[in-house]
Amino acid sequence: MTFHTLFPGLTLAFIFVNAPVWPESDENSNLKPLLINYCVSGRSELLLDDGSYIYLKENDFCVSEQTAQKEYIFPTRQYQGIKIYFDLPLLLQSCGELLKSFSLDLPTLEENYCGNHKTYINGADSELENIFQKLWRLSEKPSAFHLQIYTLELLHRLLNMEIRPPKTCGFYTETQVEIAKRAAQLLSGDLRQHIPVRQIAERFSVSETSLKNYFRGVYGQNISTWLREIRMNEAARLLSDTKRPIAEISEQVGYSNQGKFAAVFKKQFCLSPLEYRRSKNLGNI
Repeated sequence: MTFHTLFPGLTLAFIFVNAPVWPESDENSNLKPLLINYCVSGRSELLLDDGSYIYLKENDFCVSEQTAQKEYIFPTRQYQGIKIYFDLPLLLQSCGELLKSFSLDLPTLEENYCGNHKTYINGADSELENIFQKLWRLSEKPSAFHLQIYTLELLHRLLNMEIRPPKTCGFYTETQVEIAKRAAQLLSGDLRQHIPVRQIAERFSVSETSLKNYFRGVYGQNISTWLREIRMNEAARLLSDTKRPIAEISEQVGYSNQGKFAAVFKKQFCLSPLEYRRSKNLGNI
């Protein structure tokens, strides 16, 4: 995560994460700022003041005045995005004339997006996406001038665009999130096992449909797709890091039929298990 202070009271961060958890900086975790989040890729879990959770997926943006949390959860273990922090009293005091010259009324922006529920989440329209992407392209070679200009352009767009009704399907309770995560642990704990979803739903006293909905909300995929990717990624790791026979690896990730395993593996990686192993071995020479 790289931080860029664009104005006193306005900080932009580029987020690059390859981990399930990322701690918030001590400085920001004590703030209660206005926040804008944008998801470039991956999936991010955000905890709200009322104890509920929202999940940003690719091209979603969120405007929030929630307390910044101590850490962020990334269910897919990979995330790229933009986060903008606003300390409005400081920003208005230090840059009030600049904002006024561009007709940027930030208290109105806060009221428009956060007045009712403190959090607004939606997919970015084409114009908003274009601005976020212009900012993102500066992540590798930041230019303070262009970061400032594009951030002001973003604020102008947010203030002048028609505000669509927020997404209503993105909010989940702590219990619903915990059920989804514990189901994921059960399903992936021993990949040789095939545990029926119905059995897991009964264990948590919820319907099978509810469990599937919670799971899709947290992980962004249905259970079968998620579990297949988990199995194939583990198989890829074993093929790369060990010399275990392919038939043994096939069984280790839950496939008694080696031919079916090879077909599923090739569909995900565009290489047969043997070809994948050879390519990795060549790369290590």
